[in-house]
Amino acid sequence: MKKLKLHPVPKQSKWVLAIAMILFGSGAQAQGTADNTTLVLAMVVLALVAIVVLMVAVYALQVLNKVVRMEEERQAREKGIELVPAESMWQKFLKVANRRVEMEKEESIILDHNYDGIRELDNHLPPWWTYLFYVTIVFGFFYVMAYHFTDTLPLQEEEYEIEMAEAAAMAQARMAAAPEDAFDEADLVLTDDPDILASGAKIFNQQCAVCHKTDGGGSIGPNLTDDYWLHGGDIQSVYSVIKNGVVEKGMISWSAMLSPSQMRDVSNYVKSLKGTNPPGAKAPQGELYEGE
Repeated sequence: MKKLKLHPVPKQSKWVLAIAMILFGSGAQAQGTADNTTLVLAMVVLALVAIVVLMVAVYALQVLNKVVRMEEERQAREKGIELVPAESMWQKFLKVANRRVEMEKEESIILDHNYDGIRELDNHLPPWWTYLFYVTIVFGFFYVMAYHFTDTLPLQEEEYEIEMAEAAAMAQARMAAAPEDAFDEADLVLTDDPDILASGAKIFNQQCAVCHKTDGGGSIGPNLTDDYWLHGGDIQSVYSVIKNGVVEKGMISWSAMLSPSQMRDVSNYVKSLKGTNPPGAKAPQGELYEGE
């Protein structure tokens, strides 16, 4: 008996996909001619249009495929031949990619192993898996060569050192470009000057509130509103902690980011928080300081 192959996708459907790709691709061309707001709106509209067009295309393909199938079934009945569905491109690709043995031919790869009636097939690894394994071997070779045998790419420790050097250079450039600071650390004294406190409050809210809260009640860092201090409660000790940091406690040095006068302002603002008793403040830490 003759066999008639069934074509799952008619050739005319290619025009539908081509139109959908043209509509979807026009969104990329519009990017160079619109401003940000218009571009975003245009991309959203084009994306929605593309989705609708693709949905219509898929539906149209299904309808066309159904029509072609019905016509081929009619022709097969008239000719008295068996209708055999043709393999789609996807089915052919899966067969090649997985290198599967047809069920009708599995007898040729059955092994002698028998476990309670369960037989084992001698299937090979799929080609895609094997090739991917080869790719990892090649990648591993170049990775080891680039990171361990040449200076092409730096290791993590070297990356850290490079980034620290870049940060230090940026800090030096920033300090060099900043106006000269007339404040001398030897003149540091506790003050209630409104301008100094206002400047210190602004810096504190920008840099210090993350660890100490905006009210100074303490979060990751300690409470700054009580009489207990971990590293001394006088103005010089507060300034020293801000300048040098306390690495083991997670307090960084701010000397590279703040000028001496800015650190003075923050120190005085911190001291001004004493006795404010914010709600939810952390319990006292350190030693009692009763000076100043």
